[in-house]
Parts: sequence; structure tokens; C-alpha cells
Amino acid sequence: MKTRYIHYGHKHFSEKLFQKIKNNSMFPKPNGGFWGSPVVTAYGWKQWCKGHKFRECSEDNSFRFELTDDANVLHIRSMDDLKDIPLVREDRSWYCLDFEKLLKSGVDAVELHLSEDQDLLLYWRIYGWFCDSILIMNKDVVREIKK
Repeated sequence: MKTRYIHYGHKHFSEKLFQKIKNNSMFPKPNGGFWGSPVVTAYGWKQWCKGHKFRECSEDNSFRFELTDDANVLHIRSMDDLKDIPLVREDRSWYCLDFEKLLKSGVDAVELHLSEDQDLLLYWRIYGWFCDSILIMNKDVVREIKK
């Protein structure tokens, strides 16, 4: 069965929600793209928001989606998975992935499985990705699941 994702803050997917990916050499997350979190996960966006009293994640103001069968997803589960990924910047604090280069090479989405990282090194190296989440870089791979 395909992984299902959820996006909070909008009731339906619209191409207007999607912005072109641009690297941010000062922060591990890019500008643009479209974000979601796995519906079934140990620690997703809803859990993070609740734990940090950040915002309400209402099922009434969300939608679920899957990716197309041909979507090319880069999965990051540990520091080992970062070895061959192109970087814009690397220093002692964090890695800034080259999302523009990844997209040009055919990667449609980057999924972080942060809850699988036992030593938390990954958490600090790409600080700002606080939970299990997916960054969609190619809007054409998103398929909304109708309620």
C-alpha cells in the first residue's frame, strides 16, 4: 500500500500552494516546494505542533495525498543517507542540501524519516526539519485523496 501524507492548513491541493524550489544557503530547508507529513508516523507535523504549542492541526482544515507511482523520492533516515547528496553549504552546525540540483537530477520529493534516527545527529545536521515530513519539489507527483 502506498504511503499517505497529510497537509494541514488547506482543505484541498492547489497548484497555487506550490512555489518553485530555491536553495537557502543559510538554512537547511529550501524556499518553496510543498510540505506534508506521513499520516501514520511516530512523530509527524501534528505531534510536533501539539508538543510545541505551535499551531492547531485540524482534520477539517487538511487534505490527504499520495504520490504518483513514478515519483522519485529521496529517503533520508540517517547521516549515511546524506553522504552522496549534493550540498549548497556544509559547516559544523548543519548541512544545506542542494535542492535545485536534486530536482534537476530527477528527484521529485525528499522524505525525512527523523523518528528512525536514534542518535539525533541527523536532527541537528538538518536542523529545521523537526519531524517526519516530506518536501514535494515537483507538484506533478501529488495526487489528492478525495474524502
